[in-house]
Amino acid sequence: MKIVQTIAGRFKENKLISVILLMLPVLLLFWLVQRREPHNAPVQKPTDRIPVTVAQVSKAAVRDSFSTVGTVEAFREADIYSESAGQVRKVSAEPGSHKKAGDALFTVDDELAASRERKADAHYRQTQRDVERYKTLYAEGAVPLSAFEAVQLQNEEAQAEFIAASRKFSDTKVKAPFAGTVTSRFVEQGELLHEGLKVAHMADMTKVKIIIFVPEREIVKFVPGTILSVTSDTYPGQRFSGRVSAVSDKSGRDHTYRVEVILQNPKKTVFRSGMFARVVTTGEGQRQAVLVPRIALVAGIRKPEVFVVRDGKAYLQPFSAGMELQKELEVLDGLNVGESVVTSGQTELLNGSAVVVIGQKKGQTTP
Repeated sequence: MKIVQTIAGRFKENKLISVILLMLPVLLLFWLVQRREPHNAPVQKPTDRIPVTVAQVSKAAVRDSFSTVGTVEAFREADIYSESAGQVRKVSAEPGSHKKAGDALFTVDDELAASRERKADAHYRQTQRDVERYKTLYAEGAVPLSAFEAVQLQNEEAQAEFIAASRKFSDTKVKAPFAGTVTSRFVEQGELLHEGLKVAHMADMTKVKIIIFVPEREIVKFVPGTILSVTSDTYPGQRFSGRVSAVSDKSGRDHTYRVEVILQNPKKTVFRSGMFARVVTTGEGQRQAVLVPRIALVAGIRKPEVFVVRDGKAYLQPFSAGMELQKELEVLDGLNVGESVVTSGQTELLNGSAVVVIGQKKGQTTP
C-alpha cells in the first residue's frame, strides 16, 4: 500500500510523465488500426478528354450576297377608340371580318346627340335667314352696319355650334379608319362606353412589312426601291419579291440599321403578323472566300470566336467576319484554310482543354 502511494506521489510531482503514460494506450490503439487496414496509394487518373465534333475551314466560290431573318408585321394596324360616351346599341365588328374604310364597327346610343344636332341645325338656318334679311335692309339704309355685323357674327356662332353637334352625332358610330380586318374586339352590345375607351383592333394585311436589322457594312445594298428576294420556312421552296421601303438613318448600339421591306401578301401563301421571313440580296459575279460553319461560333456574330483543335487540344480563336451566308460565315482574318474548328461540344470547353474527335465530315483528317 505504501508503494502505491509512493508511485502516485511521484506522478503528481512529475506531470510530464503522467501525460506520456496516458497517451501511450491511445497511440498503441492507433498503430494497431493502421496495421489492420491496407494502405492504398492514390492512383493518378489520366486527364479527361472532352469529346467533340469538328469541321474544316474551307475555301469556296461565293456571290456577294447577304441574308438576314426579319419579323413580319401588318402594313397598317391600329387600336380603335370610342370618341363618344353611351350604351352600345349595335356591334358590327366580328373578329376576322373585313371592313372598308368608314364602315361602322359599333353604334352608340345617339338619341341625345341627334336631338342636339337638330336644334343646332334649326338655329343655324334661322341665323342664315336673318343675315339675308339684314343684308337687304342694310343695302336700303334701313339698319346700321353694326346691326348687320352683329347678325353675321350670330350666324358664324350658330354654324360652329352646328358643326360641333354634327361631329358629336357622327361620333356615335365608331368607324373603321382604313380598309382591313378586325383582329380583336373588346366590348359587347349593351356595355356602357366612355370617351377614349379602346373597343377594337384592326390590321391591313393586303401588304406586309418585313422588319430587318442590317449591319453597317451591308447597308449600302439597301436603297429604297431595291427589289429583294424573300423566303419563309412556312412555305419551303418558294421565293417572293419584296421592295425596300424605308431605311433608318440612325443605327442602334449594335451598329445595325432598321430596314422595312414591303411585300404584297399572296392570297394562297398568306404571311401573318409575327411570322419570321428571310430577306436575301444577291450580288453579281463570284469570288473565292474562306468560310467557317456558323454552328462553330461560340457566342454569336457580334464577337465571332471558334475553338480550333491543334495537337489534341482546343484553343479559343477570335476572327474577323465578313459576309453572312445561311450556314456559313466568311472569314476575313484570324483563321486559315484547313484548320479544324469545333462544331459541337463547345459549351464544355475552356481555352486549352484536351479533346478527342468523335465525329467529322467526310474527307476531313483527324487533327
